Amino acid sequence: MPHRSAYVCLSCRLSFKHSRQRTYHCPKCRRALLLAGDAFEAPPRRDRDAWRVVAVLLHAGLDFRQSCCGCGPGYRPRTLREVRARLASAERTATPVSRALATP
Repeated sequence: MPHRSAYVCLSCRLSFKHSRQRTYHCPKCRRALLLAGDAFEAPPRRDRDAWRVVAVLLHAGLDFRQSCCGCGPGYRPRTLREVRARLASAERTATPVSRALATP
């Protein structure tokens, strides 16, 4: 079976799996889907806070791809509280946002 990656529409809170890397569009709103990675597990559609966390992570340049050893994408915050704490830490210490978000 070919390698499948998740693509998401943040405005519609939808996730799709595709095996080819190319530009896909949301069937609902027709916006371009964002590549989330092969280890992405979509939160429930009604969980707006979890989707906000996903949006922050993807816009910061983090994704959910398997690492070379197949052990997952590494640490990713799961709650808005964790995201806020890491963003505050990044601002306080002048650490890049993507590094602060990926630090446990």
